[in-house]
Amino acid sequence: MFKLLLVQPVDDFAKNKFLPLAISYQWMYAQLDQWVKQNWTVTDVLIDKPSVKKYIETIPEIDMVAMSCYVWNWTYNMTLAKLIKEKYPKCKIVIGGPSVSKHKNDFFIEHPQIDYAITGEGEIAFQQLLKSYQDTPIQAKNFFTRDDAIDYLPERLQQLDEIPSPILEGFYDKIFELYKHRVPADTQWQVTFETLRGCPYHCAFCDIGDSYWNKVKTFDIDRVKKEIDWMAKNKIEYVSVCDSNWGMLERDKEITDYVIQKKKETGYPKVWDVTWAKNNSERIFEIAKSEHRNGTNLFKGVTFAMQSFNPQTLIEIDRFNVDETTANHYLKKYRQENIPTYSELIWPLPNETYASLKYNIQKLIDLGQKDFLMVHPLMITPNAPMGQPSYRRAYGIKTAVVPLDTFYINIDDSSDYVIELTEAVCETATASYDDVIQGMLFVHLFVVMYYYGWAHTIMEFVYKTLNITHTEFIDRMLQWATTRPGLIGDEINITKTHIKSVYEDRQMWGRYVGEDKTVNWEYKSATSIVFDSNRIQLFEELKMFLQEEFDINNKSLLILNHHLCYDNKKTYPYTVDIDHKVVQCVLGKNATQIEFDHWDKTTMSDADFHRKAYHFQRKNAYWRCNTR
Repeated sequence: MFKLLLVQPVDDFAKNKFLPLAISYQWMYAQLDQWVKQNWTVTDVLIDKPSVKKYIETIPEIDMVAMSCYVWNWTYNMTLAKLIKEKYPKCKIVIGGPSVSKHKNDFFIEHPQIDYAITGEGEIAFQQLLKSYQDTPIQAKNFFTRDDAIDYLPERLQQLDEIPSPILEGFYDKIFELYKHRVPADTQWQVTFETLRGCPYHCAFCDIGDSYWNKVKTFDIDRVKKEIDWMAKNKIEYVSVCDSNWGMLERDKEITDYVIQKKKETGYPKVWDVTWAKNNSERIFEIAKSEHRNGTNLFKGVTFAMQSFNPQTLIEIDRFNVDETTANHYLKKYRQENIPTYSELIWPLPNETYASLKYNIQKLIDLGQKDFLMVHPLMITPNAPMGQPSYRRAYGIKTAVVPLDTFYINIDDSSDYVIELTEAVCETATASYDDVIQGMLFVHLFVVMYYYGWAHTIMEFVYKTLNITHTEFIDRMLQWATTRPGLIGDEINITKTHIKSVYEDRQMWGRYVGEDKTVNWEYKSATSIVFDSNRIQLFEELKMFLQEEFDINNKSLLILNHHLCYDNKKTYPYTVDIDHKVVQCVLGKNATQIEFDHWDKTTMSDADFHRKAYHFQRKNAYWRCNTR
């Protein structure tokens, strides 16, 4: 019997363990061949990242290691493969996944520990590789050895249901058994899941932006529902749906309704995390409205992912946005239903400048995006169109090798923790390195102040009364705060130091706050924790800023802003007297007394509050109190 090790590791986040979809599909399909099924056995499935050195000590002699590789495990996999090869030189190592570049002729020279590579959909090639141990020739053209240059993608599978389900065939149950004595009893099992493969769009920054993935193919909906039944029965907390455009197909509503039904019946799955369709539609609104009215809290908000409003940039990244009238229409509809939304931008895309970044953010607010905004640093992956040499030359793209932008992970105390590395764009033809850093600081301060709530109400008041845009407000605050000592200026400077250390010294993203050295917080979350711990000082600095920059001396405005930001140390509801002109301007209510309340009255520690308010629930405007 030949022995096989399957590898698809991810970092630990809190008590969560992800079940491995990609590598499981390869093994399930391979076993359709009876010879493979009778002559190969899986000795282990590695789904987390233990100390490489310690794990190597536990591995018995094996014939093959199969690794699914992406940005979150590439460096770990290469390190593990090197040590396995040293211990068992005869063991063959095969890799596949999005991080296997289709454009790297010297791949095997750079990675001599790897014997074989598979590109694109790998099921057929992997099955043929295992069958080759009975001297059956490998005919798949997307299978490469050390004598080959990697340059080919195979025909895609025509019928996805040919791949047996690792859920329905019991393979995930075997993984549960393997990990029974490795993980705590309260481990929260999570599933990476797909109901289809492919994407009709060609975004230049995306792995599946090339034509290979352009045709969408679906799994049978009855199979999907049976897999959801299994998730509910096995109390799967979190489902990360890999589909690129949830809500694009009519059947997505039927699937969502089924998930809602199962959660109402069993309580699981608790979160159905999706990437919404690029162009928001009535179907997506109906899906979100149905889920919201059922009160199941499956989604983390609905995405309005624009990436840019610069017309030339959109051409250069081969992307189009939903038109502005439609975006404004649906953002209003979501607000009327009290359904949270969030938007995404990427910085710095080709042809973007510091000025256009601010324009993009203001445009989103003008369209009605009041709930949340994420601005992602532009990362280059091996198979994205943007990663190719000709594209880089055309737009003056320069990159720095940096750690992957992961936060909140649990890092093993061992000294051989493997840091994942990726390419981050640090300069383009239209944005210098200093511009890129300055843009990140602007985004940091803007999102903290507006979308984490610390000056949201003040910014709305200044815009309505003085016609000063939200972005101009933050531009002036950025200049004001960095010229004087204080809470806000310190946070800007600390954040700048951390970001530059990522790009220049390969330091990990994120920062620790206070005495807690167990969580590397995302920077905006970290600043919000500091502000929460120093609310009175923040109040005084905002008061000073308004007086010096805008000649505003309005205590009621500051009081309203202060009380709208949820404070877990207070007992809700409570009532405060506030000037009726401020109330009318900001809340649209004709009143002099406002009752502040919050939907979450759970008693919790500061640490638990910070995790909920500034991470898990940040997209849902958790910061904002209800008023009447």
